[in-house]
Amino acid sequence: MNGRGFRIIDLSVPMDEEVKEPMPPKIDYMDHEGGAKQAAHFLGLKPEDFPESKAWASEDVTLTTHTGTHVDAPWHYWPTSEGKKARTIDELPLEWFYGNGVLFDFSDREAGYEIETADFEEKLSEMNYELKPFDIVLIRTDADKKIYEDTYAMQHAGVSADATRWLIDQGIKVMGTDGWGWDIPLPLQA
Repeated sequence: MNGRGFRIIDLSVPMDEEVKEPMPPKIDYMDHEGGAKQAAHFLGLKPEDFPESKAWASEDVTLTTHTGTHVDAPWHYWPTSEGKKARTIDELPLEWFYGNGVLFDFSDREAGYEIETADFEEKLSEMNYELKPFDIVLIRTDADKKIYEDTYAMQHAGVSADATRWLIDQGIKVMGTDGWGWDIPLPLQA
């Protein structure tokens, strides 16, 4: 805990070309010597104008909105929501993204298992907890431990549409999973 009574936990996965996501990022690494050439070009200098002909090192990263740890905004799913233009990620209130997290451990469920409302209700009963509006729901499947395996995108339990609607009806605005997707895995073609 920090001095304010809460703890921040990093749940992100690596941004790495070796991960077995269906659409992994492409990363071009530039070393310090390359950085000197780039800086010299931008600043009208020569690479040797920098100490030891070195400047910044950097990476050029190309990825999709579904790469790595991310948030899918309503716009990702459909152009409208609740009869209006669906919100993009920059239009969502920042307050939604920090608060009480409620972890549902479904790591004992097989890949492809569809988590239903009854599964959530059972876990809540076991935890002796009642969901509150704006709680952040997190689903543990342990799929993230398989991110370097060829079948990574198929290694998670997913949440049914009915259970997702039930969570929304409970006032949940942010939901997360350690699997590649929220739904049950779909057969993916290379």
